[in-house]
Amino acid sequence: MTMITKARNFINRLKNDQRGLTAVEYAVLGAVVVAAIAAVGDTFDTELTRAFTALFNEVN
Repeated sequence: MTMITKARNFINRLKNDQRGLTAVEYAVLGAVVVAAIAAVGDTFDTELTRAFTALFNEVN
């Protein structure tokens, strides 16, 4: 078996191997969630504070 054949077989095995694919998908999804939280974090905090302030002012 030549070196080119071994390399071609190795590449074909890697191409068809999907064992690590799920971990990569979860990592990408986690990064998207963190980016979304970071993007709306300040706005969400301000709006939540405003909503609770209005609620407590109505109760008093």
